[in-house]
Amino acid sequence: MTTYYRYNALTRVLTAEKNYIVMADGATIVNPSAEQYATIRDAYPKGEDAPQPEPQEGKEVAYAGYELGETDHLWHKQWTLVEVPQPTLADFDAAMEEHLRTEREARGYTTREPDCYLASQVPRWAQDARDWVAHRDAVMAYALALINAVESGQRQPPTMVEFKAGLPTITWTYTEAS
Repeated sequence: MTTYYRYNALTRVLTAEKNYIVMADGATIVNPSAEQYATIRDAYPKGEDAPQPEPQEGKEVAYAGYELGETDHLWHKQWTLVEVPQPTLADFDAAMEEHLRTEREARGYTTREPDCYLASQVPRWAQDARDWVAHRDAVMAYALALINAVESGQRQPPTMVEFKAGLPTITWTYTEAS
């Protein structure tokens, strides 16, 4: 089956074997690259985007490219639902590490963990170290409790969004003396 799309002075032809565009001057681009196709597409007016579908359990909305309208000959953004892969233990571990790194760096600790300062004579560093140890324990306890609940059948595995939303945040307790 061959499908022809005619818009302005351009014709797009789709067959089972090839995809080609006939330009206004008669030039033909056979199996255009993504860059060529985007350049041509971007040169023509856009229509209203197709409505985004509602997310479903285990699926998320993803951009699916532009499609030429059969009646208005304008490009319309299209959407699709794609399966969201179940996160692995490695994914959860990476999210935990990223969370801890972000919180550590927000306090100014870039390469050393704050717990390195447990025996520090500087009051702020020593207190930050105590806060950090308690916080890291809370993050690990949260993750292990989830793993145990999933393995025992008490709950379904969380999505990555749910997991990140439940990660404890740190409270730094040291305040400068007046």
